[in-house]
Amino acid sequence: MTFPLVSICVPTIGRVEYLSAVLQSLREQTYENYEVIVLDNASGPEAQSVLTEFAANNSNARILRVNERVPMFANFNRGIRAAVGEYVVFFHDDDHYDPRFLDAHVAVLEANPQAAFAGSNWNMINGEGRLTVRRRLIRKTGAWNGRDFIERLVRRGRSELATPALVFRREVVKTCGFDERCPIHWGDFTILMRIAEQWDVAVVAEPLFSWRSHEQNSSRMAFSQSIPLRTSVLRDYCSEYAVRHPEDLEFLNRLKRLVARGHNRGLLWGWLVASNDAESRACRRLLEEASCPTTVGLLRLLESVGLTVTCRRSLVPAARHVIDLIGI
Repeated sequence: MTFPLVSICVPTIGRVEYLSAVLQSLREQTYENYEVIVLDNASGPEAQSVLTEFAANNSNARILRVNERVPMFANFNRGIRAAVGEYVVFFHDDDHYDPRFLDAHVAVLEANPQAAFAGSNWNMINGEGRLTVRRRLIRKTGAWNGRDFIERLVRRGRSELATPALVFRREVVKTCGFDERCPIHWGDFTILMRIAEQWDVAVVAEPLFSWRSHEQNSSRMAFSQSIPLRTSVLRDYCSEYAVRHPEDLEFLNRLKRLVARGHNRGLLWGWLVASNDAESRACRRLLEEASCPTTVGLLRLLESVGLTVTCRRSLVPAARHVIDLIGI
């Protein structure tokens, strides 16, 4: 019996306005040796109709449905347990995948057997599919050392790879799975860093994925809420790293310093992009609590001379470009 090399899991809660589009991007893949496992997480009747029609017209597809919604990572683990391919990828029900996505990621993983997962450069689009942000943080296709990946993630406070567009070696994720104790927000960082402690990370310089930002995103959260949560997740990871690697104090202390720096930088960015005065005040207050009096004083001064929320937001595209350019 011939098994597919890739298992594509499609976790969905039934966002029908985007579901058909992601199924179409799946059908358009130039790579053909794959199976499809639809992880129907208690979707409604309209979505079920779309999925039933898709499965009926695609012999390599099957639907695994639950009638009561389960947490996101638990849903992912259902797919991992059912997968038979050597590689596992999750096509989210509201994003877009380039037709060359599978071809490029399988190729880089085959070329780098020491890598546990692979990701590419990516774009951000809005609900209507219009390009809003280009992420070009990968300079060259190849592989990164796992520890380098961990440090880069903590330094930036975000992964250069979009988690909804990672292709995993099944042997790796079947062993560790998606830890269901991790929070949905930022918990994927912990999972990826744990893997990277023992494996390298493969990267593709082509932009092959588009993450859709819209009102139904589960990850949408104000910076005054998300940054403290991210800091907590990263600090917890440092604590567990210390238990697993008590001899690696130099690296651990470097990570801790980067977490503290990233906390302040994230709140500063939150102040810059705040959509209202209440949010900007919340970010400034958290910076004050983090013992950043000079920064807080500067922000108060800028506000007093007329740098309003509207004015600040006009500076965001230029600021984002500079941040990506210098790699912080």
